[in-house]
Amino acid sequence: MANPLGQAIDIERAERETLRWVLLTALWHARPYGALETLLAACAHDIPVRASAADIRRELGWLKAHGLVTIDERGPVWSAELTAHGMDVYEYRADAPAGIARPPRW
Repeated sequence: MANPLGQAIDIERAERETLRWVLLTALWHARPYGALETLLAACAHDIPVRASAADIRRELGWLKAHGLVTIDERGPVWSAELTAHGMDVYEYRADAPAGIARPPRW
């Protein structure tokens, strides 16, 4: 199905980009302690965004690669925290990297 502009809508891409914003939002609210991946998954499911544990870990890795979060991968459950750059992106003090569905600033 095509949108009015004739371009196909990539639902999977939209979900990935939305999940990244949801993760940043949850981690911003969890400051200064960070959050376990189980809490992050619960936040995603409440939106609702379809996200498995593997999806959460993959997108946390993406956010880490862009310098927005740190991840503690020790043990069976990961935890994550926002970096200073991640806070700046969330609070609109820095540009968001392409690939995050950050809503427009009010």
